[in-house]
Amino acid sequence: MIYRLLADGMMILHGAFLLFFVIGGFLAWKWRRVIWAHLAVGLWNITIVLLDFECPVTGVEKHWMRKGGEEPYAGGYINHYLDGTIWPEGYTWLAEIVGFALLVISYIGLYFVSRRSRRTREGSVESRT
Repeated sequence: MIYRLLADGMMILHGAFLLFFVIGGFLAWKWRRVIWAHLAVGLWNITIVLLDFECPVTGVEKHWMRKGGEEPYAGGYINHYLDGTIWPEGYTWLAEIVGFALLVISYIGLYFVSRRSRRTREGSVESRT
């Protein structure tokens, strides 16, 4: 039972990690320090996609499933839980493009948001003098 709970916890953590990949850059518009964690997550995801290897988080989930007496699913987390559920089956490649496009868009937006807030701060400092 404990192993199944650990596997489920890993599945939830993995999902949160992927959700953070998609929205973390936008969160950084409000909370700037988030960008460092998001950069790490983005680099991690780029590496996994480009080098095409199994995510270690998936490996840990499958390990806990085996220890709990369950047969692990074939393939990776995204193909098992998301492909055919969140987007049409077989379109993971498109979901990856959309995910990375959102990362780039969020960073471009962060640049402009940061620039605007910097100008606002500089303007308020100049008005005081």
